Amino acid sequence: MKFLLDSCISFFAVKALREEKFEVIWIPETGKDPGDEVIIKKAYVENLVLVTADKDFGELVFLKRIPSSTIIRLVDIPAKNQGKVLLNLIRLNKRDIEQGAIITVDKYRVRIRYVYE
Repeated sequence: MKFLLDSCISFFAVKALREEKFEVIWIPETGKDPGDEVIIKKAYVENLVLVTADKDFGELVFLKRIPSSTIIRLVDIPAKNQGKVLLNLIRLNKRDIEQGAIITVDKYRVRIRYVYE
């Protein structure tokens, strides 16, 4: 499983995933943020799990019908907790992540949706 972390995701998440030997691309390490459409296309083409806090990616998928790989959206998760939340999500929902779900995580619940073409 490989991850593409948006610039709104903290380095705590990057560090936690890398410590567990996941391959991680973090947008701030690649230079200037190329924008949401470029990011979602990169994740799709390279089969990367996109992790973001930005709701715009859901709009790109559901309204503009842009194809996507799995998207994990962390909602109001404090920066220092993002890594722990992601690792727990991977442990509990690995199958959904591998099958291209749109997953929204907040402090109260995990919502999993699938987009069928």
